[in-house]
Amino acid sequence: MVRYLARWLIVISFLLLAACAPPPFGAARTPSSTPVPASSPQATARPTPEPTRVPSPVPSPGGEHIASLPEILQAPERFRDQFVRLEGRGVIMATLPLCPGYVGLDERQRFVDAEGQMIVATIAFTWPEGLRMYDAETVRLFEGYIRIFQGPIGCPGSTQERTVPYFEIRGVELKR
Repeated sequence: MVRYLARWLIVISFLLLAACAPPPFGAARTPSSTPVPASSPQATARPTPEPTRVPSPVPSPGGEHIASLPEILQAPERFRDQFVRLEGRGVIMATLPLCPGYVGLDERQRFVDAEGQMIVATIAFTWPEGLRMYDAETVRLFEGYIRIFQGPIGCPGSTQERTVPYFEIRGVELKR
């Protein structure tokens, strides 16, 4: 029983540490999964495909619109593959490893908006050197695309078919 409690205490400590400490700079993270055989049903599940050419971020004709995370999470299909700007504190991530054979979107990395709400995130650019991934004291402007992953997620034997919206971060700048 003591060993069991000690293991959980270690796991909780790592989670708390991950939420407080910034990850190494320049660590571009993408969803990771273990390769599966081509004949497997999991091999056919793919996240929303990326555009072949990334359009230049251009504000909408009515001026720059900064989306809110609640409106995105309430109607993710409305934002699918749309370029958005979100105000936020940054990206946090759990440092616990995925189980062997994990399938699907890696949900350990989360974007935290200015109000503290979260959405699964991927970083699709080289993070600026010297810029913290998460800064509780500073609100910054993040830009990228809302993607929707549809397919199996989880460890072998406990995968679930899920639909998960996520924020594919393509840039960050300090608010002026």
